[in-house]
Amino acid sequence: MSSPRPTIPVAFIEAPLRGVESLGFNRRDLWLSAGLDPEELNSGQYAINGDDYARLLSCIWRRCDDEFMGLAPVRSHFGTFSMMCKAIINCSSLEHALHRAQAFYALFDGAPNIRLEKGKRLSNIYIEHRPEYDPDHFLCESLLAIWHRLFSWLVGQGIPLLSVNCSYPPPLHAELYQVLFATPVKFSQNETYLQIPTRVLSLPVSQTPASLYAFLQTSPADFLARPNPHESMTGRLRQLFRQYAMEDLPSLNDAAELLTVSGATLRRRLSDEQTSYQKLKDECRMEEASLMLAQPDASIRDIAERLGFTEASTFHRAFRKWHGMTPGEYRANKLAEKHQ
Repeated sequence: MSSPRPTIPVAFIEAPLRGVESLGFNRRDLWLSAGLDPEELNSGQYAINGDDYARLLSCIWRRCDDEFMGLAPVRSHFGTFSMMCKAIINCSSLEHALHRAQAFYALFDGAPNIRLEKGKRLSNIYIEHRPEYDPDHFLCESLLAIWHRLFSWLVGQGIPLLSVNCSYPPPLHAELYQVLFATPVKFSQNETYLQIPTRVLSLPVSQTPASLYAFLQTSPADFLARPNPHESMTGRLRQLFRQYAMEDLPSLNDAAELLTVSGATLRRRLSDEQTSYQKLKDECRMEEASLMLAQPDASIRDIAERLGFTEASTFHRAFRKWHGMTPGEYRANKLAEKHQ
């Protein structure tokens, strides 16, 4: 018997429903139009799977005639995304497609847009969006995921996603970002952007108008209904680490074997993605430390030992380097936030 398909998190359902309610639409009408069980709407549990969710979003875009779902200062009429895809399908390279997509959305005053900043080894794809219209950050999350998945599909291979940077504080559902992006996510940054290797910008567009027709039958709604299918080696290794206690993380060679690559290949792939095995291991330890310090019951010394630090002073130095403050200061700030 096959296992049941995972359900979509409530946060990703409530946000677009609230958005279109601000346009004057009734969520129950939209829910029923998508063929979904009214009892789920009444209960607020929303136990719907990816296929149901893609159908709901498609219904919202079509019925409300707004692909931005009321979460931007202007509407994006139904079919706009499709026309943008048709505008870029004959581009020669990913960089060409990025510039044309930017020019396309720049035609609409007030619409969210993208902007490429090309570096020697790393490049950033910026999402230019007005967050005051998007209180749950759902449209911003969607745009980050859609652009990455679209461009990966366009060149016929997964584009390594090295980091995701968000200009807003961590939302209540911040833990879902790891499922959505499978790569490090930083909040409270100056701008919102995806970071990718510059080398992928020269990849040729491998799709055709014929394959685009099939693609548009379900996309981009299905992009948001499933985990990132184009994981970098960084993402795969981070997912592997999450299966282990911090003190039992596998060695590089053991990790390579579990990922069905050689140790040399793993080192090379991580180097191409501007990171290393040790750096990712340290990142996971610091993320775990942040979670543990947010709880008042464990001592800092116990946390250091659990994370594999032989000396508490070594943990203090590593944490200060990572967060810019001591573990004690970080804990005090987190506890203060809870009581605000």
